[in-house]
Amino acid sequence: MKEENKNSDSLISLFETKKSLTITLLRARESLMMSFRPMLAKHSFTEQQWRVLRVLGEKGPCDAGQLATEACILSPSLSRIINTLIENNFITKKEDKLDKRKIILGISDEGKLKLESIKPEYLAILKSIQKRYGEDKINKILDLLTEVIDWRSR
Repeated sequence: MKEENKNSDSLISLFETKKSLTITLLRARESLMMSFRPMLAKHSFTEQQWRVLRVLGEKGPCDAGQLATEACILSPSLSRIINTLIENNFITKKEDKLDKRKIILGISDEGKLKLESIKPEYLAILKSIQKRYGEDKINKILDLLTEVIDWRSR
């Protein structure tokens, strides 16, 4: 009976928002993003635009579905983001040669230059986060979060 109460108490404490993994992850994301938002605002980027540009800069050309997945953006929001980045000459849009229904998005030369110009500021923010928490802790949390992602992807 005591074991049953202990399990019940444990579940109740997990129901509290301060013990909720999902809410804690959101709070942690918000805390980290507070470091990056001034940089993004200075360069007139939204968080989503920045993610799209970084993904294309890192992964190279891809279709909109792949980009939405890699940049963690819902597909309906992506078209507006793509249009803005195209208008600003940061990305390119081409028809897929094999499947005319698909479009292939890539980073433009201007987009690459923009990433390179922001890189020192971005790296300085990352270094300050690393200095605060240490490389070991950051690597451990990244490994754990990757396990969660991999588990959910099955």
